[in-house]
Amino acid sequence: MFQLEDCIAYITSRGAKTLAERLEDRFTGSGVSRVQWIAMYYVDRCPSITQKQLAERMNSKESTVVRLLDRMEKENMVRRVCCQDDRRVRYLEMTPEGRELYEKLSQRAEQFKDDAIRGISEEKLEVFKEVLNQMLANTEEG
Repeated sequence: MFQLEDCIAYITSRGAKTLAERLEDRFTGSGVSRVQWIAMYYVDRCPSITQKQLAERMNSKESTVVRLLDRMEKENMVRRVCCQDDRRVRYLEMTPEGRELYEKLSQRAEQFKDDAIRGISEEKLEVFKEVLNQMLANTEEG
């Protein structure tokens, strides 16, 4: 008989939600949400990223990311820079203030990761990632 508590989809969904909430707690007082920090992560890692590319990386609707970026731009975390070849294209870059905040929060995120995996061997972490990725591949539509 099906038991929800044994369902891998339920366990991983619940785990992901809980971990996301706990990371959000680590950012309390910074004025930055977990989602804003993730956007900053991709802007930092991907020079010349566009709004559309950021939405794809964040697995989110572009309209949602545009609103997020509007707030972040208003708060002087990021700026949009027009492409010289195509004025419709806007690249994203962090402001100096945004970069400083991102680096500070990245230290909190790194500490959170260390706390979350404490007591788990590298081998077990690799197996976990491999199994989860295989399950995702197994359930892809197509």
